[in-house]
Amino acid sequence: MAYDEEPGTIRDMFVVERPVGTSLSDSSSPGGISALLRDAANVLAGHAVLYPADAELDDLKAEAREEGRQEGRQEGVVKGVVIGVVATTAVAVLGAVAVTAAPHIKSKFNDFRSKLNRKTEVAEPAPLRAAPEPTTTADKEVPSRSRHLHVA
Repeated sequence: MAYDEEPGTIRDMFVVERPVGTSLSDSSSPGGISALLRDAANVLAGHAVLYPADAELDDLKAEAREEGRQEGRQEGVVKGVVIGVVATTAVAVLGAVAVTAAPHIKSKFNDFRSKLNRKTEVAEPAPLRAAPEPTTTADKEVPSRSRHLHVA
C-alpha cells in the first residue's frame, strides 16, 4: 500500500529553510526526506526549519497564472502579427494581379461593348438596283419611241 493511501495519514506541504552547505537527510520511507540536516561529509548538522507552504503556494500559483496570461498575450500578439503579415501579403498580391490584368480586362470589355453597339445600330437600306431590261423577241413588235409633230 502506498504511503499517501494509508488511513490516518495527513500530508502537508512545507517550505524548508536550511543553512547553505547542508542537505536534508533521506527518510526511512522510500522517496521521503527527513528534516535532519547533514553537511558535505554526511555528518548530522541539525534540524531544518519547516514553514507552512500555503502562502508560498498561493504566490507560486499567482505567478503561474500571471505568466500564463503574459504567454497568452504574447501568443495573441504573435498571432495578430502573423495574421497581419498574411493579410498584407494577400492584398499586395491581389493588387499586383489587378494592376496587371486591368488593361486586358478593359480591352475585352471595350471590344464587347463595341460589338453590342454595332448590333443595335439600324442597318442602312441596300442601294437600289435598276430593273433588268425586258428581253425582245422577233415576233413581238417593239413600240417606237419617236416623237410625232402635229401641225395645226
